Amino acid sequence: MKREKVPLATLSFQGYALYWLTSLVRERRIHGDPPVEYWNDLKSALRKRHIPSYNERELMDKLQRLRQGSMSVEEYRQQMKLLLSRASLGGRKEQA
Repeated sequence: MKREKVPLATLSFQGYALYWLTSLVRERRIHGDPPVEYWNDLKSALRKRHIPSYNERELMDKLQRLRQGSMSVEEYRQQMKLLLSRASLGGRKEQA
């Protein structure tokens, strides 16, 4: 299903987006890289080209500063993981 999203999404590319995609396909072919077949690969290529790296760092900083009550998100996740493992009492292990 995800493989179908790439042709469908790129079908509507016009102007600069179509030029960018054509260039990407050509560069990957020249360098012997596999074609963009999966949605995650296309998203990654689009982000690398169109979203500044400082934006990603800023979002990661916001995520790290996010709080759930008095705990950070990481502290909350660890606490939840601990409580889930205790609650299962020998059942299947929860993965976080």
